[in-house]
Amino acid sequence: MKIGTIQANKGEKAYGFFKTGETHGRFPVHIPLHIIAGNDDGPTLVVQSGTSGLEIEPALILPQIVKELEPAQIKGTIVIVPLMNDSGFNFEQINSAWDNKHLNSVGRGKKDGTVSEQLIYQYYESVLSKADAIVDIRTGAQWSYHRYAGVFDSGEVEKSTSLAVSLGLPQVLVGQPEDQSMALEAAKDGKAVVTAHIGGGPGLRDHRQEDMARVKNAVLNAMRHLNMIDGQPVYEDGKVAVIENPTVLTATGERGFIFMDSNKRGTQVEAGAELGYVRHPFTGEVLEKITTPRAGIVLHAGVSWPVPLEGLTLAMLGDLKQEVTG
Repeated sequence: MKIGTIQANKGEKAYGFFKTGETHGRFPVHIPLHIIAGNDDGPTLVVQSGTSGLEIEPALILPQIVKELEPAQIKGTIVIVPLMNDSGFNFEQINSAWDNKHLNSVGRGKKDGTVSEQLIYQYYESVLSKADAIVDIRTGAQWSYHRYAGVFDSGEVEKSTSLAVSLGLPQVLVGQPEDQSMALEAAKDGKAVVTAHIGGGPGLRDHRQEDMARVKNAVLNAMRHLNMIDGQPVYEDGKVAVIENPTVLTATGERGFIFMDSNKRGTQVEAGAELGYVRHPFTGEVLEKITTPRAGIVLHAGVSWPVPLEGLTLAMLGDLKQEVTG
C-alpha cells in the first residue's frame, strides 16, 4: 500500500509523514502515519485518533501496537494514525493551528478549501476511501471521560454495529448523534465505521494504564473480527450492552461548577433520577439538580471536569437493545 510517499509492500512496515498541502508561509502540512502490510491478502483497516490536538492518550499506546504487530501474522493492511492534528498538539489546542478548524468538523474536506479542509480531503481520498473498516478513536480531552463505542445511524449500520461490539468496550451506542466528521462521511459511503470513545478528563491521570489497555484491546479485537489476525475478540466485562435511542443531557441556563455522579454510569435509572448538580462557584449554593428526563441506561460518557466547555454532553442515556456475551 502506498500513501503519498509512504509505501509498505507485503510483509513490511512503513512510517512517515503524508503531505496534504502547505501553509501560507509554505510550511508543509502533513499527517504522521504507520502502514503495516500483511503477508497475505485481506481487508484494509484504518485506526485513527487525535483529530483534536488535546486528545493524546491513544498516541501513548498506538505506536507500541505497531511495534508488536508482525506482518507475517496479518492478513490485509492496517493503517494507524496516532495523532492526526499535529499542529494542534504542538500548540496545545483543540483545533488546527493553521485555520482554527476542528478536523472532525469539515466532513470529507475540500480540495480547494482551507488548510484543514485540504488536509482532510487528501486524507479521505488517499486513506479512508480505500478502507474496508475504520475505528475512529476519540477521548474526552481534559473535560470528559468516556468508555463506549458509537455507531452512526447511516450506511451499513449492522456491519458497523458488529464491528463496534467486537471492540469489547462495555457499551455500544447505536444511533449516536450525527456530527460533521469524516467518520460519518465514511459511514455514508458504506464503510464499517466505529467511533471508539475511550478516556479523557482525569482518566489520563487516574486510569491511564487501563485506558491504554482498552485502546490496544479494541485495535486487536477489530483485527480479530475482520480475520486479519487469529483469535476471538475479548470483551472487557465479558459482555457488551448494545444501547439505542440516545437522550443527550447538556447544560441548561444555570452555570457554575458542574458535578456529575460517575457511579451512575452503566446503571439503569428511573425518570427523575439525580445524575449531578450545579454549584455556585462563590457561595457553594446548589443552583440546580441535574436529573434524567426519562428512564434508561446511563452510558459511560459525560463530563468529569467541573467547568466544561459550552455544549459538551453532561450525560447520555438510552434503551437496552441487546446484550452480547463473549
